[in-house]
Amino acid sequence: LATELPADAIVMETDSPDIPPQWRYRTAEARAAGATMRNEPAELARIGAELAGLRGETVDALAAATTANAVASLPRLAGLLADASHA
Repeated sequence: LATELPADAIVMETDSPDIPPQWRYRTAEARAAGATMRNEPAELARIGAELAGLRGETVDALAAATTANAVASLPRLAGLLADASHA
C-alpha cells in the first residue's frame, strides 16, 4: 500500500500509541521488564524516512507532499506553519 498510494493521498500522523513501528516493538519478556513500545510523535521523522525509502522518494519530497496534503485537509494549519517558520 505504501508504494501504491498516490502522493496526494498520504498524510502523516501518530495518534496510535498502541501501534508501534517495528523498531519500537518489544517482546513479552521485555515488556514485562518495563520496556516501552509506545508510538509517539518523536517517531514521525523515522516513519517518514521509512515510507520515503519504500516509495523510492527523498525524505524532503515526501515531507513536502504530506505537508501540502495536511494543509489541504486542515487549512488553518497553513497559518500555524507560517508562524512557526517566523519564530
